[in-house]
Amino acid sequence: MLPLLALLLVVDAQLWSMVQRNREQALQQAREVLRTASQVVLGRAEQTFNIYERTLTGIGEVIGSREGLRPTPDLDLHRLLVRRHAITAGLHLLFLVRDDGSLAEISTEFPAPRLNVSNREYFQASHDNWDGGLHISPAILSRVDDYPIIPISHRLSSDGERFLGVAAAGIDPEALQHLISEQTLPPGFRLTLLLRSGEALACLPRQSDCLAQRWQASPLVQTLLPAAPEGQGDGLRLLDESPGLAAYDSSDRYPLVVAASADLPAVLVPWQHSLAEYLLLGLGSNLALAGITFYAWRQAQRRRQALAELAEANLRLEERVARRTEALTRSETRARLFMNTAMDAVVVIDDESCIVEFNNAAAAMFGYTTEEVLGQSLNLLMPEAEAARHGPRVQAAGTGDASRLAARSLEVMARHKDGREFPVEVTVGSAQIGERRLHVGIIRDIGERKRVEQELQRLATTDGLTGTLNRRAFTGEAERLAALALRHRRPLTLLLLDADKFKNINDSYGHPVGDRVLQALARCLAAQLRTSDVLGRLGGEEFGIVLPETGPEGALEVGERLLAAVRQCRVLVGEGDLGFTVSIGATCLGQESGASLDQAFRLADEALYAAKARGRNCVVLKVPEVAV
Repeated sequence: MLPLLALLLVVDAQLWSMVQRNREQALQQAREVLRTASQVVLGRAEQTFNIYERTLTGIGEVIGSREGLRPTPDLDLHRLLVRRHAITAGLHLLFLVRDDGSLAEISTEFPAPRLNVSNREYFQASHDNWDGGLHISPAILSRVDDYPIIPISHRLSSDGERFLGVAAAGIDPEALQHLISEQTLPPGFRLTLLLRSGEALACLPRQSDCLAQRWQASPLVQTLLPAAPEGQGDGLRLLDESPGLAAYDSSDRYPLVVAASADLPAVLVPWQHSLAEYLLLGLGSNLALAGITFYAWRQAQRRRQALAELAEANLRLEERVARRTEALTRSETRARLFMNTAMDAVVVIDDESCIVEFNNAAAAMFGYTTEEVLGQSLNLLMPEAEAARHGPRVQAAGTGDASRLAARSLEVMARHKDGREFPVEVTVGSAQIGERRLHVGIIRDIGERKRVEQELQRLATTDGLTGTLNRRAFTGEAERLAALALRHRRPLTLLLLDADKFKNINDSYGHPVGDRVLQALARCLAAQLRTSDVLGRLGGEEFGIVLPETGPEGALEVGERLLAAVRQCRVLVGEGDLGFTVSIGATCLGQESGASLDQAFRLADEALYAAKARGRNCVVLKVPEVAV
């Protein structure tokens, strides 16, 4: 009797323990889903807004090189906006605002409509904060076409931090909704992307009034975010939902917050469905054992029959465990399907840098099949120089602080199967799976973005008419060469050239002919210079030349050679041709001279005026006084 009663207690305790474990597993799985979803959405949102910020920053560099926005429509800037709009996904429009709030250029039409947006929050924020970076505003209706947009803006400043205007864009809310909707969540789970101040940007499940939601007074904004930038827990209330499981994460770089929550009853629905089965199983086991206890003293046969019933009950329990194992296998299959349908390449490695997962997008990006790379070193996908830097990164990812840093994006070089190298952006995260630590890399090809950035850099340093350096770039290169010359006491010559009677050419033949004269002059000068010499257009018809390792005699020799070459230069005008001349002012610094670059520009300018006074078409050299 006593052994049978003890067995009854053991079975009940095991069943109760299993019920509690299954409940905790359901809760833990929900916590992991919420945490993973908030981190993934925040990471993708940061990548998206990083692209938008680079777009506005690149446009701002072009505006800075032009020293501001024109008061009249500018077709070149409009074309720049159109190109950037075309290659930047998710934007509804790109536009530029002058310092008085008037709309200067817009990517959707030319000329821009006559609007003033000085009262808009995104303009005032960029106007008042000179170092605020990218500003993200709550959703508004565009005054151009009454379409809902999420404005972002970036301050335009000169080299002296003078306010030139605002570069801004309107994000299509559907782009952020698509970003958040890529997360597949179970019923009863919610995901919200919002600003740190409480305004909603996207909601999952989708809500028709999502953009109108304001949660400034919510526990998340008022209490949780000021205390910690990220967190999770049970029984939390983030926004206006009932207390339940919740997790949130906020960006270090942008005012973005991702809130994820789940109703506790919805999380426990599968567990509750199985609870009745466990209760029935427990009741059946108890009745069987009670019958065995009751009939044990009467006959051994009934005892054997009761033991058989207990064995059958245990068999049913094992079958349920097997079905649970099968469900976990299906869950792993779904996770693999998600990874293989992701648009970005995903590569998973262990602490030995061996590849353990390689999705379809990675196979398309690198040219290898999954079978070719599994078990191989990650160095297979990197150039040798990049592979040498990879090992320390994997070791650093093992510490807590470094692991936090590893969740940020890196720009590195990758290698295709055919040997070509290309730039990629990699977002790395690490996770401990049992006794094994895995590192997950989400990889995106950024070759096209790099080419656009190089083109923007070229536009910011090159004169659009002549193809030479613009004034800003020429001055910077001249300062560098002058510093080297003064430090090593080596000679250096500065020439200032001005086209003679250029105003008469414009007045007589028109500005198009004048532009052709400047282009021909630039080609003629470049043909006479060495590769180490620097040529730039300082403005109008004035050019500057820096000649390293060139003293006074060499300055006069080069000046005469340039005068002779320009005299031979001709520009076709109608059925005839047009000749022109230049005046040259020259000065030297370095060696025994203590003159600075500013003094050299002043002396060269005085020499240029002296050449004009002598009748033009000549070179005049002014040498600075030797410092005592």
